[in-house]
Amino acid sequence: MAMDDTWFEVQALLGEVAAVLDARDLQRWPDFFTEDGVYRLQSRENFDRGLPLATMALESRGMLKDRAYGAAETLFHDPYHQCHILGAPRLLSEDAHGIRCESSYLVVRTRRDALPEILSVGRYQDHLVRTADGLKIAERLAIFDNDLVPNSIIDPI
Repeated sequence: MAMDDTWFEVQALLGEVAAVLDARDLQRWPDFFTEDGVYRLQSRENFDRGLPLATMALESRGMLKDRAYGAAETLFHDPYHQCHILGAPRLLSEDAHGIRCESSYLVVRTRRDALPEILSVGRYQDHLVRTADGLKIAERLAIFDNDLVPNSIIDPI
């Protein structure tokens, strides 16, 4: 497959993941990951310093499903909507182990009775693999730039 085709395939996957999160269709979110897929939300400072502490660390599709269920069904919070704005993915490498790419993101949170606010800004570092079901996320690292985050992050960024 030519690099151009791969770029469009990656762009379509990342756009679909963002659309599912924006629609708060959380039960579909784990389906974008492999069975042993990893999702980590980590500060830029910890990432740059090689420190392992993450705000959210999920290390299998089972953990992803548990988080999605918890966020949708058990956590009480003021309702809000997220809107992901993604930068174009930058393909870093493609080989037999998969595709490595990076893209910037901005997530805006909106409540019915308040002005929109920036929830998070940063970048995704994704490791994608080809499966019989198409491209899947083997690992997603969401690296947020801001040192301050809301006192709780309910939905995945």
